[in-house]
Amino acid sequence: MLGTFALPTPNWTTDPMWIKPGIVIMSLWSVGSVTLILFAALAEVPAHLREAALVDGAGAWRRFYHITLPMISPAIFFSVVVNTIASLQLFSEVYTMYFGATTTPPPEEALFYVVYLFEQAFRDFEMGYAAALSWLLFLIIMAITAVQLVVSRRLVHYRSD
Repeated sequence: MLGTFALPTPNWTTDPMWIKPGIVIMSLWSVGSVTLILFAALAEVPAHLREAALVDGAGAWRRFYHITLPMISPAIFFSVVVNTIASLQLFSEVYTMYFGATTTPPPEEALFYVVYLFEQAFRDFEMGYAAALSWLLFLIIMAITAVQLVVSRRLVHYRSD
């Protein structure tokens, strides 16, 4: 598709510079769930608040920043936490692309933490080391989630009925 617009066509799966961007682009298929969550959150923003701001003379940007964004902030927070955890556990896409049924050694650029953990456990049978790696991943996820929870106290606004 890029070639039809006379743009360079990178080797997404073999060029070391393009492996990670290729995996990121391929992982964008999961953006649909976030879209659905945010759409549902937008549908729950009370219309009377937007109308009151419009009557008071607030422009579109002010209405979005002061009304819509605070009202959907719990959904944004949920999406950020869940997708952060999912990105730290990226495995199946990378493993099937580079580490599955292949005879060529996979490029180092495609070696993600969870893939390395899996290889230690089930290729090299270093179960103790793999268990330690999984506990480290758990602690990293817990620390990042804890930071997100602390930050959310200032940025997430819950509606009181």
